[in-house]
Amino acid sequence: MLDLLKFFQSYVGDYGVAIILLTVAVRVVLLPLTLRQMKSMQAMKELQPQIKKLQEKHKDDKQKQQEEVLKFYKDNKVNPLSGCLPLILQLPILIALYRTLSKTNLLNGKPFLIFINDLTWTAGTPNTSSFTTAQHLPYFLLVVLMAATTFMSQKMVSTDPEQDKMMLMMGAFMAFIAWKLPAGVLLYWITANVLQMLQQVATARLTKQQGES
Repeated sequence: MLDLLKFFQSYVGDYGVAIILLTVAVRVVLLPLTLRQMKSMQAMKELQPQIKKLQEKHKDDKQKQQEEVLKFYKDNKVNPLSGCLPLILQLPILIALYRTLSKTNLLNGKPFLIFINDLTWTAGTPNTSSFTTAQHLPYFLLVVLMAATTFMSQKMVSTDPEQDKMMLMMGAFMAFIAWKLPAGVLLYWITANVLQMLQQVATARLTKQQGES
């Protein structure tokens, strides 16, 4: 991970921009799986009215309801868990980046443009405890952006109100986790979320165009 960051930094001269380029590279590598996931989630949204009818039909028999819904998924070749795969594949990247920023001295004091003073700082460290100073405010904004973009990216593929509630709770939980994450990791996560949302919009439009043609 450190070698990759050094490689990108050697061309752009900024480790924050290098992290963004690393994120783009990871998303490109995962693109085939991501497209498959997005198509599956789009299909889930379109099939949701039929799933609701099945659930209503067997509302008094939960076991039968589950069996029928799973059979419906199988018959329509959709996987409700497909959305987890890209996230699972990104976890090793996040862990490696966290260790790189936390355990090495190379990035200590390295800024991101004029926005972040130190990519290894976190919003929860004693150094950044003051919310009132302009110097420390960007770290809190990163936490908010990470939680907000996580919620928004999941909201775009949500299929029912109950999932919306879960996504809201996840966003709050992500903010809690982000409080102790280095700014560089948050920058990676935010960039990944934004790229995912752009891919979701593009996939939805492409799917709509294919359906109309």
